[in-house]
Amino acid sequence: MLICEDQRSGDGCGAENPDGATVCARCGRSLRFAVHLHDPGARIGAYQVVRALGHGSFGAVYEAIDTRTPERRVAIKETFEAPTVRGFQREFAALTNLRHPNLPRYYEMFEADGCGYLVMEFVPGQSLDEILARQKSPLSEQLVVAYAEQLCDLLSYLHSQHPPIIHRDIKPHNIRVTPEGQIKLVDFGLFKQGIQRTRKTLHGLGTLEYMPLEQFDWSGGTDQRSDIYSLGATLYHLLTNRYPLSAPRRMSRARDPLKPPHKLNRHVSPQVSQAVMRAMARFPQERYPSAEAFSRDLLGRRQRYISGARAGRTLRGHTSFVHAVTWSPDGRMLASAGADRVLRIWRASDGEPLACLAGHTDRVLSVAWSPDGATLASGSADHTVRLWCAREWGALRVLEHHGDVVHGVAWSPDGDVVASACADGALRLWPLSEEGQRSELRPDVAPRLYSLSWRPDGQSLAAGYGDGIVRLWHLSDPPTLDSLPGHTSYVYAVAWSPDGQILATASADSSVRLWRLAKGRLVNELQKHRNWAADLAWSPIGRVAGFSEPQHHDPVWLWRVSDGSLCTTLSGHQNYVYTVAWSPDGQALASGGADSTVRLWRHDGAPIATLSGHDDWVNGVAWSPDGHSLASASLDGTVQLWDLD
Repeated sequence: MLICEDQRSGDGCGAENPDGATVCARCGRSLRFAVHLHDPGARIGAYQVVRALGHGSFGAVYEAIDTRTPERRVAIKETFEAPTVRGFQREFAALTNLRHPNLPRYYEMFEADGCGYLVMEFVPGQSLDEILARQKSPLSEQLVVAYAEQLCDLLSYLHSQHPPIIHRDIKPHNIRVTPEGQIKLVDFGLFKQGIQRTRKTLHGLGTLEYMPLEQFDWSGGTDQRSDIYSLGATLYHLLTNRYPLSAPRRMSRARDPLKPPHKLNRHVSPQVSQAVMRAMARFPQERYPSAEAFSRDLLGRRQRYISGARAGRTLRGHTSFVHAVTWSPDGRMLASAGADRVLRIWRASDGEPLACLAGHTDRVLSVAWSPDGATLASGSADHTVRLWCAREWGALRVLEHHGDVVHGVAWSPDGDVVASACADGALRLWPLSEEGQRSELRPDVAPRLYSLSWRPDGQSLAAGYGDGIVRLWHLSDPPTLDSLPGHTSYVYAVAWSPDGQILATASADSSVRLWRLAKGRLVNELQKHRNWAADLAWSPIGRVAGFSEPQHHDPVWLWRVSDGSLCTTLSGHQNYVYTVAWSPDGQALASGGADSTVRLWRHDGAPIATLSGHDDWVNGVAWSPDGHSLASASLDGTVQLWDLD
């Protein structure tokens, strides 16, 4: 395959042309100096090419199969330049014996037909660059800090080698996230432009926006603080969805013109913003001396509550059971749904009641804020969903035409559509705009519908039914349906992993199943529960899933998603456990149950605190967006607010 791109200048239209072509079929340009790529099925040494993953004027990278071990997929970096072959040799020599969970494995290096090839572990998933482009908005601080924790640990490992290994090209494009949420740092050495064309790249130096000032010095005077700058610039981009100003632009003025992240994104805490700015200091001596020091400052805010918790406020007003509680996206308000047929709104700062929303004629079972916090949706046993304005606290719309109890409501990620799960077996979609048309998704056989979950990209909905089948509704035109059979009883909970690649389902058949998105393939079936699984929750970084079951012993289970292995069981509750929720940063888990307590656990299973204050079963727990507070709902008719250290 010939790519219309002149290796000397980079000019060309980028069209693909067959081998042997002399001019581009699209633009007519001569292909004398075109980039030559291997076609799928071609052999490179002992490897068979599956596809080209990317290319530039100086090289390419492929996904390939090792024909000696067909089940092993590899990534092959190819360079067209003889000087870069020596760089490959140095890269392989430096990295082949390193072992770290955030590094890909390096298998071999060889030369063929004048090109050099470096063979390494194939890392599935997406780069942070791709994730950011798909989301089109900043990533959450909790997720970014979780990624940073892994990267700081890796940099500490690399910088402790003798001699230290300096990456010199840390940027979102070179950081991949696996479907299990694990970070992999790729593209070491001087081969920086061969995988894919990037913005304003200087061959052999890096990408301008992520390069510290000293890296523009051709003498190569970089050290571990250079990597810290690049990591800080990467975090800046993820937190703001803006490219940071390059070091030369920042040095062109006496006063640094770079705005702190929290000035561009109000959801970024001043502490994290300050840590990123110090990592990106213009002069090396002003930056963190080590990745460990950077990590400590980034994680400092998150670790405050790990030491314990204290009683906060009791919110009274409901006259019967409280079924659910949820925080507004900005963390300023709480909404609670009760069996007394009303929703109550509370000010989070002091627990002051703000509104009582009446209109339902039966129990309110579920409540959900729109992503922008402007609208509240509630589902009820009165066969309706109601939409409420979160500014004037008035009813906007009553969504009728349900044939039975509405078990759940959920907003699409873009906030344009509300989905409702009804016991009559129909999944209904309600556009927020008045002109939008309601649609109804119903399988040929319509068993009771118990649970639903939007995929993070908003293109699909997963639904759990009473016949034990999980159904994936793809919102194409017309909608299409995939069925995932396997459970033998009601599917009470469904939840997508943060990256949308894995679906977890929990059933009354005492099993939990994990399904890959591709063709609905079953990844692992987790069957060590002794009773039906009542609730499930993904950690924000996607590596661990927590499940609760109504059982007296070992009621909370933590599973490692990558291999389906059991991490630990959490014992302590004296009765059934009905609800679990991860903190926004994935460092702690809250569980609530029939012993009237809420318990906090570290991510590794160590107990943090037992929160006593309710007089009856705890039905729901919810973390505030900043992780500083926890709310719990109970059959005693109260909502408790807990302050976390």
